Amino acid sequence: PPPSDPDSWWLMSEPPERPTAAQDEVAASVDSSAELRQNLPGTQASQMWRWRPRPFSEYHGPLAIQEYIQDLIRQDTSDIKRIYDLPSADTDPLVWQYEHLRQFVIEFNFLLVALGGECTPETCPKMTASNEWQYLCAAHRKPQDCAAIDYMTHTIDGSTALLTSAKPFAFRSQVPATSAKYFQSTARRLYRIFAHVYYHHRQIFDRVEAETRLCARFSHFVMCYKLMSPSMLLVPQEAYEVIA
Repeated sequence: PPPSDPDSWWLMSEPPERPTAAQDEVAASVDSSAELRQNLPGTQASQMWRWRPRPFSEYHGPLAIQEYIQDLIRQDTSDIKRIYDLPSADTDPLVWQYEHLRQFVIEFNFLLVALGGECTPETCPKMTASNEWQYLCAAHRKPQDCAAIDYMTHTIDGSTALLTSAKPFAFRSQVPATSAKYFQSTARRLYRIFAHVYYHHRQIFDRVEAETRLCARFSHFVMCYKLMSPSMLLVPQEAYEVIA
């Protein structure tokens, strides 16, 4: 069965099918009349999260930005500019980046699961990207070598712990400038997962990218908000560029 956690929709084995025109009409009718925006008990996986994004001004509460971002991604993963441009003039850019990083961390779990038994301590004893780059794992008291699958797991777990920590990020509605300093290091470490998967598990990279546009979206995001320099993007753009 699909995960019960609403934040885990991308962990399903297959992405939800695109709604038909008739289903769109039903969804629009439901949204306009009752504003029913929840998956009721018994909803089939292919019918989940069928509602459309609303204007940003109609999202309210502490999870408003998260819900808006997820609605945009579910609607069209290739509409990258819309997903990552600030939705309004009064949206705090730091809060916007923070919520996107949280979202990316959730989605990186999908990529990790997709690796299955393909990336193991035996097949990938070190965290490398091609034959030119090797990374030490910063999850230890002193950075050290880790098998690639362990490095990626430690990186995702560490990013999750950091971004949900009440010390640097006490509120979802504001991000202190002193806490924003973590964005760049978090982005760099997460990006290395793409580099490893692309160079050492290309078929899995291509399959996940075709379904989620995760690398395309992440690359656009870090360039847009200057969290990484272009020289750090090791995956060739043609491997993930969205063709209009």
